[in-house]
Amino acid sequence: MENVVKDTTISGAKSDYKTELLKNGALAFVPGGNSMWPTLKHRGQSVIVLPKTQKLKRFDVALYQRADGKFVLHRVMQPTEYGYIICGDSQFALEKVLEEQVFGVMSGFYRGKKYIECSDIKYIKQVERWYKRKTLRKIRLKWFFFRIKIKSKLKRIYAKIFRKGA
Repeated sequence: MENVVKDTTISGAKSDYKTELLKNGALAFVPGGNSMWPTLKHRGQSVIVLPKTQKLKRFDVALYQRADGKFVLHRVMQPTEYGYIICGDSQFALEKVLEEQVFGVMSGFYRGKKYIECSDIKYIKQVERWYKRKTLRKIRLKWFFFRIKIKSKLKRIYAKIFRKGA
């Protein structure tokens, strides 16, 4: 489950987000997927992305395009000479991304009506704590995905029961 960019509030349809970002100077969209949980919930927050103007730092959230054409929003774990090592907040598998694949950086996001800026020191400390506590993180993630699985099964059972009764 990844935070793959699916919709944008700028164009309202799937498009080339790199072109949109460079043309408009900013991009606002609601990402889908659970790979950036707990920072971003599936279709739960609007994010603001600005064009990348310099080398990203550890814990910046990069918008990049994979070789298969998918646009992805994940966190920089480590800058390297060729690009970045990137990972979603709810993932443990690291991904190598080239510098030229990354074209945007998340500047902030809305949690309800509250705007959270990525440069806010409180937010940065929260992210650092999340990554320092690897064991606790694994437990929380297992619980989170277990709940999603149970909800999904219950929805299927509920739908099956009421389809037969109708």
